[in-house]
Parts: sequence; structure tokens; C-alpha cells
Amino acid sequence: MPSDGLLDTSIFIHAQTHDSHSGECRSFLAALERGDVHARIEAPVLHELSYALRHYRKEMTRLQIAAYLLMVLSWAGVRGEKDVLADTVRRWRDTPDLAFVDAYLAAVASERKCPVFTKNIAELRKQGVAVPGRLPA
Repeated sequence: MPSDGLLDTSIFIHAQTHDSHSGECRSFLAALERGDVHARIEAPVLHELSYALRHYRKEMTRLQIAAYLLMVLSWAGVRGEKDVLADTVRRWRDTPDLAFVDAYLAAVASERKCPVFTKNIAELRKQGVAVPGRLPA
């Protein structure tokens, strides 16, 4: 059986527009939602969507974008590390000053029970993950 393909941000963006690809992309996303087709979503795509959607849908707030991302992660045909990715989106949604990548690192560190090596110490500690005050040498 072939492995699932990978989702690219462009599919989601074209689905939000009215260009020559929008109909095909909307149909594909509907098939993903139903589970008729399967594809993997990776963290960089969610990250890109977290800011690219604002460019195409200027009226969307951070909360609305997070709701959209969580909806996509709930679709039957979407594969990937959905628990970690959903945790990432929720952390990003609930913490206005938290960068998406920091939310992802916090979600992964929480799941793996490992520290995050960073100089954004306060931000990551607020996420409940271990952050050494000094980097090991």
C-alpha cells in the first residue's frame, strides 16, 4: 500500500481564493474531510497557514485561524502527529504572545518529557516544560 502524500499550504490557500485551482483544491479538502483520501500534515504547513491565512483572509483573527487549523486536524483523511499538532495550535491560540514554533516546541517537549534549549526561557517555562537556565556545555 502506498504511503500517504504530504499536504502543502498551497492547497489550503487556493481553496480560500477564486482562482483556477480553487475548485479542485476545495474538492480535495472535502474528500480529506470525509476520509475518502488521506494525506499527512506536518508542523511547517500548520505554521505557514497560521500566518498565510491572514494574508488571504484579512478578517480572520488568531482565534478563527486556530479554529480552522483544529478543524483540519479533526478531518478523517488527515494523518500525522495530530495530538502534538493540536496541542501546538491550542497553545498558540491560548497564549497571544507565544510564537507558533515555540508552541510546537512546548508541545513536543511535553509529549517527549524533554527540555527545550532556548533563551526564550520565561515563555517556554510558562508552557509547563523544562527549560534549563543555562545551556549545557
